[in-house]
Amino acid sequence: MRRDELRSRRVIAPWSWHAISTLVLTLVLAACAPAAPPPPTPTSAPKPAAATPAPAATKAAPAPAAATAAPAPSKATPAAKGPSAALAQVIEGTKREGRVQAMLQTGMVGEPVKEIQQGIKAKYGVDLQIDAVPSQSYPVALSAAIAEHKAGVEPSLDIIPLGVLQAVDAIKAGIAEKVDWAPLLREGTPKEVIQQDGYAVVTFMSHSGLAYNPKVIAPSEVPKSFTDLANPKWKGKLAMYSYPVTYVTYAYALGADKFISTLREIAKNNPVVEPYAQGETRFTAGEYPLLVTQSSTLVSVRNKGIQAEWVSLDISYIQKHNMIVRKGTKRPNAAKLLTVFLASPEGHKIYNKTGRGTMFYPGNFEFEVHDRDVKAGMKVYAQDDPPDIVSFFLSDKGKQLEKEIGDILQQK
Repeated sequence: MRRDELRSRRVIAPWSWHAISTLVLTLVLAACAPAAPPPPTPTSAPKPAAATPAPAATKAAPAPAAATAAPAPSKATPAAKGPSAALAQVIEGTKREGRVQAMLQTGMVGEPVKEIQQGIKAKYGVDLQIDAVPSQSYPVALSAAIAEHKAGVEPSLDIIPLGVLQAVDAIKAGIAEKVDWAPLLREGTPKEVIQQDGYAVVTFMSHSGLAYNPKVIAPSEVPKSFTDLANPKWKGKLAMYSYPVTYVTYAYALGADKFISTLREIAKNNPVVEPYAQGETRFTAGEYPLLVTQSSTLVSVRNKGIQAEWVSLDISYIQKHNMIVRKGTKRPNAAKLLTVFLASPEGHKIYNKTGRGTMFYPGNFEFEVHDRDVKAGMKVYAQDDPPDIVSFFLSDKGKQLEKEIGDILQQK
């Protein structure tokens, strides 16, 4: 009743005293009537009703439904809360440390580092100095890190990139720091990036296979398997990557004896055997129309305007490229922050520009290759999938195979 009276006062305030006395009389008479309806409201009364219309009042019953829309803000609440306590601690620690020494893949050093620094500043508010050196070989990086660890010296690098098997060896050697990554991950980062029980984080993936120049070799004639590469017609036209351990997956999938025999036949074609970067340079220059390499090389070549196509040889072979934080580093927070940024959607975009991608994010070449291979019915392998492949790699037979493959590649 008081609320209605207040409304009436606001509405009648401008009226004349004569109108006021008339209205008061009307209200008194109405009050005396036993069940009389409220007196007709002045013509201006619908204004309050417009604020809370009677029809809306009937539809106001669904107001609880409007209240159920409240979860929408609640979904946005996590973003408003800011970083987790663990991430906030890492951010503050990074501000104190100020810099990080990192080994990054070839192509990620230089201009991409500036983009990474800008991204970290925009997301976390940290001006992080990144001293980056390029990686040429995961086994070499692992050996250097183990040597430092055994010598008891401070790690020269805070984070290093390693493949699956090198990461396993790093854990066994005690040079990798185990981290609870989940509360540190950027929103939108798949938790599947966490690998090796927290000792590693996948920053990108690649496929192993064959890049070829369709201007030189017709798609109908291009080799589809390692057996095809042994054809003498490819003599002098083939270059291959030089990492024996990555070929062991093919030996596991195709049969060790068969693969070794096939590789010996391929060696008769005198392929050039070099690291990924050198193979890319030769392919780009047109020296060799066939290149056994990783898929990121093909994307990088295309980005340079060179026509190139891809074939997965025999199997769909995925390689995971991990980052590990070195145990004993003096800059653990900066190392963690850089790692979670590299694995984030923003970091993935920078990797994409250098020809690298992952199946964890759609819209990149790795996602497309995987989808195409699966639809073609190809079996999918990785250095840790199926699970028993790791024990195969680490077994005496696996180590012997790796050595034998290395000897063949070096024409020993």
